[in-house]
Amino acid sequence: MHDDQTVRSRSTEGMVDYNANSSAQQSIVAKHAETIRHLVQKIGPVRPEFRIADYGCGPGISTINVALPAIETYRELDDGGPIAVCHADQPGNDWNALFTLVAGPEGYLDGRTGIRPGAAVGSFYDRMVSDQSVNLATCFAASHWLSHAVQLDSPRTVWFADLRGEARQKMATLARNDWVQFLRLREQEMRPGGYLLVSTLGSVPDPTEANGVAASGRGIYRAIQIVAQSMADEGFLDKSILDRFVFAFWFQTEEEARNAIEMDPVLSNSFDIEQLAVRPALGNADDVFGALIDDPAAYARQYTGYMRAFADSTLRTQLFAPSAKNADEAEALAREFYRRFETLYCEHPGKYKFELWELTVILRKITK
Repeated sequence: MHDDQTVRSRSTEGMVDYNANSSAQQSIVAKHAETIRHLVQKIGPVRPEFRIADYGCGPGISTINVALPAIETYRELDDGGPIAVCHADQPGNDWNALFTLVAGPEGYLDGRTGIRPGAAVGSFYDRMVSDQSVNLATCFAASHWLSHAVQLDSPRTVWFADLRGEARQKMATLARNDWVQFLRLREQEMRPGGYLLVSTLGSVPDPTEANGVAASGRGIYRAIQIVAQSMADEGFLDKSILDRFVFAFWFQTEEEARNAIEMDPVLSNSFDIEQLAVRPALGNADDVFGALIDDPAAYARQYTGYMRAFADSTLRTQLFAPSAKNADEAEALAREFYRRFETLYCEHPGKYKFELWELTVILRKITK
């Protein structure tokens, strides 16, 4: 197997129409509103300020909906105490759109005082804020992305769950190391007694699957593979590039997430695990857009928009552009890919459904 290669572009940069097509992510955040309120109550009033940090915040309403229940609950505990909200994400995030929302009618500044919004720009696999400065840390639908894009020998699959042999082991090792790194950095940034809430896509045991696990979204990633393979077979995409393309994420099982914490000497001595589980998401866990299945055209459009929201930049930088002679040709490849993808979902509604199992982790920073 060839050595994996780092691709310069971050996998999550340049997401397309994310706010309009991130209903699944927004539903995960909404589900945890009461959890956020409960954690704020457990933390209680603090000085010099109560600081929230949302890692991998994205450009839209999801991060607003993380901050709102925390702010509202803290105001009930301390009606005059300063509050800081740190939105943390990569340079490619749409920061203008985000802070327009923060200050708008849906934002948390409207009608409230004593709140200091801010941004930390960079990767959450590096330090993002100062030592022991965060009371409530959150990360929604983001920690499954790995620290860098990789290229592996991965013919006939574009995602981790169907990898075999050495390629799977190499990616599993990177995923575990990244999870530990992510948590170690948050441990440094959090105040004693603070809480970290991580909610992201997970995997569950399934003996019918090749590697013994069923991972969230298995249908949509296999649909991406089918469309990309058809284009490679017809000469539109470079087959050698497709055979080494794999999305840079890993959806952990409960055992994987827990074992990495308990076996690490820093994490096991710094955090109490208050909750760690993988469960079906609330709502349409069996098919996130199942409510539209009786309208195949609408069903297909929704899936295409959702896929573009998280996958467009990855597909363009790692698959379309390397297969094209110029920017116009790369754009034509993208159009053809999305046309075929939408047609596939329209012709086979329900066959490539996105099942959603949610990994939830709540850690408390130990007071020493």
